[in-house]
Amino acid sequence: MSADVTLIVGATDGIGLELARLHTRAGARLVLCGRRPAHELADPLFAGADVTYVQAELREPAAAARIGAALPPDAALARAYVCAAQGSYGPLENDAPEQIEALVAVNVVAPMRLAHTLAPRLLASGGTLVLLSSVAADLPCPDYAVYAATKAALDGFARSLAVEWRGRAHVQAVHPGAVRTGFHAKSGVPPELVASPRIPSAAHVAARVHALAGG
Repeated sequence: MSADVTLIVGATDGIGLELARLHTRAGARLVLCGRRPAHELADPLFAGADVTYVQAELREPAAAARIGAALPPDAALARAYVCAAQGSYGPLENDAPEQIEALVAVNVVAPMRLAHTLAPRLLASGGTLVLLSSVAADLPCPDYAVYAATKAALDGFARSLAVEWRGRAHVQAVHPGAVRTGFHAKSGVPPELVASPRIPSAAHVAARVHALAGG
């Protein structure tokens, strides 16, 4: 069997990209997933000899199977990070129904589908599934109500799955707060609300996530 492989879903930006850089520096074999086509990815790590990139839209029911099929069959799945998420900022009454459905699809349904697809590989290797949650799961978050609800649902899934897989594989939900990434702008957050120098960088948070995952 070849070297273990690490999967990072949501690897083209933010915490996922920084996790990919961390694992690349450690010489890991990687399968990276993102929404953007490969030709749009300028970072040289995506062209590495030990890197496989798969484009997938997580709202699509077939995305999990496509990601699972990209894993090399001769490698043990050591870690799977699910970092991809969609955000929304503003009063609930301003959210379009399709926007609410998209948040639930990407933040809740997609991680469940991925866990289901990856279960045989993770259970066979005793690997680790890392789900990127948020402090929004535990705190009142006005103007983030739907996003907070999706992260609370993800937490509930992670807690139950961790008990279900106990002794066979590991499940870890991590809860960062605000991070300096493009996520806030994409979610419609006013720039002045996330302008504090105290907000940590994606690289700093990725190092913490990596450590919590046993890296």
